Amino acid sequence: MKIQQLEYVIAVAREGSITKAAKKLYQAQPNISIALKELEASLGIQIFNRSPNGMILTPEGEEFLARAQTIVDEMQSLERDYAQTPENELKLKVAAARSTYATSAMGHLISEYSEKTNKLEVHVMETSTAKVMEDICAGKFDIGFIRIPSTYADMIESRLKARNLVGRTIMEFPLQIVMNMNHPLAEYDDIPYEELSKYPEIIHGDDEPEMVRRASINQDYDDKRSTKRIFIYDRGTQISMLKTVKNAYMWVSPMSQSSLKYNDLVVRKCSYANNLNRDMIIYRKASENSTLISDCVRTVYEYADKIEGLEI
Repeated sequence: MKIQQLEYVIAVAREGSITKAAKKLYQAQPNISIALKELEASLGIQIFNRSPNGMILTPEGEEFLARAQTIVDEMQSLERDYAQTPENELKLKVAAARSTYATSAMGHLISEYSEKTNKLEVHVMETSTAKVMEDICAGKFDIGFIRIPSTYADMIESRLKARNLVGRTIMEFPLQIVMNMNHPLAEYDDIPYEELSKYPEIIHGDDEPEMVRRASINQDYDDKRSTKRIFIYDRGTQISMLKTVKNAYMWVSPMSQSSLKYNDLVVRKCSYANNLNRDMIIYRKASENSTLISDCVRTVYEYADKIEGLEI
């Protein structure tokens, strides 16, 4: 049995297809297929059922996958812990599902490390919650930030546990409305929901499925949404559109007053958004004793605690 074979099992289980796994791993499809058959033959078990709908784990395969993931995680942890990275260097990969305050917190941590290191190599990727979980599990990133409707918390925590990931809640909150400070709705302390349909709504183009959006705001949300919609794919464009598109608005998580003031934006409550959302920080269980991971967790909690008007 080889580590590479375990990585193939994990990738195929995640993608549901040898073809898709091969593309993700930059491997030839026949190589993965042969490696899986050899592994099954050597173990005397069938890990996958091959079907027209893809590769489906057998009950034995489910058990094998969990143990394989643990082994691969531990190997990756050993490599990170014992790789000859000098103490005066920092290497960090962060994946975030649009948590403005979380990435700002990472900026503060990077500044902190910059004072005591000679070399920095930091990668920050903004993406969806599902992709964050996938990439942390695959070892592509060290730490991630995800946002979920609180009603999905048990399901998500179960998925994290099955993938040997640790998830820690940062905060819970209802979504708010952000807009230019001169927006007509800025005069409200609590915006009537029916007023929103008059104005352009900015939406993340790679957002989660519609049912997740409804769970994030209100179950009736998609029935009453604005007919004027602008889809964007990164936070920089989000800020630019809010500042330049006349009377545009967007549903957002809590934002720091300094960020709002700098961009001439304001946030307002909308009681219609009566569902809570949960922001979480996630990382591989094998990394939980890492000093760097501990520093990341500490910094994001400290930063979130400073956001005005929030109780963490």
